[in-house]
Amino acid sequence: MERTNPPGSPGLFPFLAISFVGAWLAMVPLWLDGLRRTSAAQGTSPLAAFCMILMMLVPALTAFGLTARRHGPRAAVRILGLTRATPWRHELRSVAVALTIPLGLTAAGLAVATAAGRYSPAHLPGPAVITPLVLSALVSLPLYFGEELGWQGYLLPRLLRLGRTRGLLIGGAIWGAWHVPMTALGGSYPGHSVLLGIPAAVVTATLLGTVIATVRLSTGSVWAAVAAHVSLNEFTLPLTREVSDRLVDPLFAGPLSITTWPITALAVLGAWLAHRHRAGTRAARTAAA
Repeated sequence: MERTNPPGSPGLFPFLAISFVGAWLAMVPLWLDGLRRTSAAQGTSPLAAFCMILMMLVPALTAFGLTARRHGPRAAVRILGLTRATPWRHELRSVAVALTIPLGLTAAGLAVATAAGRYSPAHLPGPAVITPLVLSALVSLPLYFGEELGWQGYLLPRLLRLGRTRGLLIGGAIWGAWHVPMTALGGSYPGHSVLLGIPAAVVTATLLGTVIATVRLSTGSVWAAVAAHVSLNEFTLPLTREVSDRLVDPLFAGPLSITTWPITALAVLGAWLAHRHRAGTRAARTAAA
């Protein structure tokens, strides 16, 4: 089920301009501090965590501000998809399915990385590993709404006017470009040059962003898109590290890696073919009627 914002809502350019400028401003303290991740073993400093929190909240605050200015705060909540769009049973089922999608894509990608000698699985994660991840995901949930209310609640409906396929791919590329202030500091691919890390991050975001947007359109729920994003950041990334018996290079193993790209691309292609089939079936039924 697809749900888009009304055509009279605020335009695309103000949202993109404020979101991108806000992302760079949120990262200014890290640039001034000279911070750069040079190894996947390097943890996140309190300052880096604070700056990333600010950055993640920018899209939602921008989307809400622009929409509330035009339609009022109460209507903005509904227009951006924060209120429940479907019955609770459907919503919970959509969230559950969305949680499994990044895990499935990552597992398939890790199998490819293992076959290529780029990953070494050592053990399955136990409750001692899973429990902190679940607690972290619950605490961080508002931050993922901070991104997805902007991307899926505000940006996606406007990009769909360019056509579904084009809108999804452009949206993913925009998501990747928005991450540049963090990627340039080694955020996604520590230890690799900016000239490699930024293009790789844009390709990854285009693929994964398309998957998340497809979840949003298929379920009619921003909550499901948030669940997919939570699964990606709070489960697949740390589990990739925890399951291995050695330091993992995210460029070659894990959800952001080049070994997972073909798996994600196939998933995107499958979703596109399924959509084309459904559209063709609907058109045939309409013509017959």
